[in-house]
Amino acid sequence: MVSDGNGFWRLLASFLLWNGAGAIGSSLVYLYFKNFGLGLEELALSFIFMTVAPLLIISAFNKNKSMDMKTLIISGVSLLAAGYALLAIFNPSRELLFLISFLIGAGFFFFFIPFNIMYFRFGKGREAVVGSLYFSVYPLLSLFLPLIAGLMAQFYGYGIVFSLAALMYTILVLFVLYSLSKRSLSYDLTPCLTGLEGFKTLIFLDGIYNGGIIAAVSVISLLYFKQPAELGVFLSITMLFSVLASYVVSRLSDRSRKRRKYIRIIGSGLGMVTAAAAFVTNAFGWTIAIVAGNFFLRLFYPFTTAILLDRKADVESVMVGREWLLNCGKLTGAAIVLFFAVFSEIRFSLLILGLVILAYPIVL
Repeated sequence: MVSDGNGFWRLLASFLLWNGAGAIGSSLVYLYFKNFGLGLEELALSFIFMTVAPLLIISAFNKNKSMDMKTLIISGVSLLAAGYALLAIFNPSRELLFLISFLIGAGFFFFFIPFNIMYFRFGKGREAVVGSLYFSVYPLLSLFLPLIAGLMAQFYGYGIVFSLAALMYTILVLFVLYSLSKRSLSYDLTPCLTGLEGFKTLIFLDGIYNGGIIAAVSVISLLYFKQPAELGVFLSITMLFSVLASYVVSRLSDRSRKRRKYIRIIGSGLGMVTAAAAFVTNAFGWTIAIVAGNFFLRLFYPFTTAILLDRKADVESVMVGREWLLNCGKLTGAAIVLFFAVFSEIRFSLLILGLVILAYPIVL
């Protein structure tokens, strides 16, 4: 069990630094490799490596007697620091992209399993508000950090951006080392999945959409934005309006507990916007589509987390089982995008992803 000794605000501070480093570093990775000459299909394939990594690690640590959560978080952050350091040091190549993708996927697992367990234990009775804050940190930082990263890369090169991200992750390692307490974690995957009875399909659909939309938007955006500054402006603009709306609606949900109603409305909107984005053919239309999509997305995810935590007391088992199913879904979503990138038109993957998220309220 995780006590309050870690402190909510220290957790939030570490989350801010984690997301800040990510908003700076990840915003330009795929443009960096595309400008080197990699094709859309190779960029899409890298997301397969990213989603396979957590599944392998969850399997490897299954039934391990005891793991220190603090050590896991430090390991995850260290992998990200190492990944961006490699980007800053070595010339881009297909092999480097796949290696970095695997390191990022592994790092995300090591960070998020213990962090989520600690964080959501503070949210009893106010799950959607805590979830909204959780899901709003990255968009809030992304209002300006991708723009800064794009301008830095435009004038000084990609190396300084990746070096800055590596430095921020290194600072986070030190912060976690001296601010968070040691807590043990162990899990058996089978009971973790059994405890999610009634939610498995929902989590899997969530994963398909999440993994697919990240891959699709990351790759398709490169068809419209060729320079770092352009991409930075785009990424910053697309986060407008989403943070405030998420916070307001989630507060209403915590008071009324009508989460299913909100999920049906918002999920339907998200699905229709995603499907419509498949037919966009210019940069302006793509920007509008992603702004609208992010608006619905930031409303949607706090509720999907809250509705799960409403009914499950064991946060540790929930988060481990959820992570496994989410990454199975993410692997499927990334595979859908890869299929369309190789055999058809990558934009049409958005039609499938739109249908997936439209199915979520129906299954619910």
